[in-house]
Amino acid sequence: MILRLIFYAILFGAIYYAVRGLFGGGARARGDGEADEGSDDAMIACPECGTYFPRGIGVPGRVRGRKYLFCAVECAQSYRSRGGPPPDDGTPGREEA
Repeated sequence: MILRLIFYAILFGAIYYAVRGLFGGGARARGDGEADEGSDDAMIACPECGTYFPRGIGVPGRVRGRKYLFCAVECAQSYRSRGGPPPDDGTPGREEA
């Protein structure tokens, strides 16, 4: 009787830890709670088209001495051909009439 109870306790514990690992409970236990800004799975926006993509698959590019990450090679080429971001004219919130 006592051996059966011990067996079921061990079996329950193994199943509990397996399910917890599958559904991300292990990240909290390690203290990884939130994605770090520099981590490869952090989502960032492409400066050319605005599409969000994981940082780890970004296409690196340099425009006017600044480093950028793009979602695709085409976006990097387009951004470079335009010369980078438009200059800020100092009028925030300007709308077309």
